[in-house]
Amino acid sequence: MGLMLGSCSDDSIQIEETAAPLAVNATASIQTPTNGHFNLDFSSAVREFELDLNLSSAVEPSECEDTPFNEVADYYNNLLIDGFISAWDGNPDAISIILEDYFAINQIAAAYENKNTDYFGADGEYTNYVKQRTKSLEKFWDMSNSITVNGQHTATLEDLDFIRYVYENYSDAPAEEIDYILGIAETFNIGSDQIPENPFFASDGFATFDRTIVIGDGIITLLEDTGLDPKVVWSSILAHEWGHQIQFLNVENWEYPLPAFNNTPESTRMTELEADFITGYYLTHKRGATYNWKRVEDFLSAFFNIGDCGFENPGHHGTPAQRLAAAKAGYDLANGAQKKEKFLVKKQYTWLFWLN
Repeated sequence: MGLMLGSCSDDSIQIEETAAPLAVNATASIQTPTNGHFNLDFSSAVREFELDLNLSSAVEPSECEDTPFNEVADYYNNLLIDGFISAWDGNPDAISIILEDYFAINQIAAAYENKNTDYFGADGEYTNYVKQRTKSLEKFWDMSNSITVNGQHTATLEDLDFIRYVYENYSDAPAEEIDYILGIAETFNIGSDQIPENPFFASDGFATFDRTIVIGDGIITLLEDTGLDPKVVWSSILAHEWGHQIQFLNVENWEYPLPAFNNTPESTRMTELEADFITGYYLTHKRGATYNWKRVEDFLSAFFNIGDCGFENPGHHGTPAQRLAAAKAGYDLANGAQKKEKFLVKKQYTWLFWLN
């Protein structure tokens, strides 16, 4: 069967292969990676942005439209495909290695191996800020030293020794095949201009039931490029993931209209919008981040941008309008609260927008 790789340039390459690898084209973002050589179990993680890397999903224009985030994601998608083609020697195996395995390797690095997880920002420029915001969240939610926050970076993929380590310890590939794979990785890393430049490889944001949060530099870059303040983006995503940690701790006690975390579009949308609400509440509260209106506008825009239109996808997080409404509801509640009021940890707030 044939596979056509397209890009925003005039080049296209036709290859023949017996099995169809990951399909990529210039008019849609990279599809959510399968795990390639890796059998990863992320059933204990709530991932934020997997759908945003699959913009080819069918949408309903009358109910849900693209946001500036989609345009930015398409831009970096095209850069990645152009960079892949420029370094490609025609080997079809390179497609699954670079466009599937690289994503899984970076997830392993951040979630399991603590590889380069102790700094935030490509050059560590947001490390102190994230640490300060983490302390604020710990104090606000009475969760001192209970959550681990890890960074994720495309630069991790420059380390070929680490890539070898991951294949040796997380895949069934024999030594000879791993040597072959490392040759492909080296060719791409040297010949393209995408490592460490392209944010797609570090666009993860997720929370796990073992009290870990992972935030990639890439998702910050994608949202910053829509015109948002990067510090507001860091705060919003971190507070949202913290909201999931609060859900994990209270899921047995809180009453939900649907079973939580059961991997259906309705269940995912419900818990995601609740986390958006919790985020708006914390960022605005007088004992939380105490955001003024200008920053409130930015974090509301952030949630609008990362809404999605994948209504039938198990990872559906809510439309842009729904995510905006959820965060705005949290803002409204906190904005009218007295400084001493803080009840979300002990009592679930009930709202109806998640069912609209």
